[in-house]
Amino acid sequence: MEEVRKRVVVIGEDDEPIAALLRDAINDETAYQAVVVADGALVLGTVRQIHADLLILDIMMPGLNGFEVYDRVRADPEIRDMPVLFVSAAAGQFESEFQERGIADVITKPFDLNDLLERVRVLCPADAGSRS
Repeated sequence: MEEVRKRVVVIGEDDEPIAALLRDAINDETAYQAVVVADGALVLGTVRQIHADLLILDIMMPGLNGFEVYDRVRADPEIRDMPVLFVSAAAGQFESEFQERGIADVITKPFDLNDLLERVRVLCPADAGSRS
């Protein structure tokens, strides 16, 4: 039987309880493997190194904020097409930044875990071919 590569989700989140909740919920899904990176400056290297399929970003992080990470992802030809999902308690106050960048995939904290997992499945379908 052919082994199917799990879809890799990088979570850029510095709030440890939220990061652990997201990581554990995604890892409970058999088709996904989640990795947490608490520093925005380290997210890009991690995404490239482990060939991430989806990036979940908070806005407020040490190093680079979520928008700075997003802008660098979109500027990088190797990873620019990777889907990005923002999860933030401050989403409302950054409405104009989301609109400027054409970002529609935003979940506001507090969130329903089932809604978040459904968004992960839509943005990063488990049955899609791997990008290795």
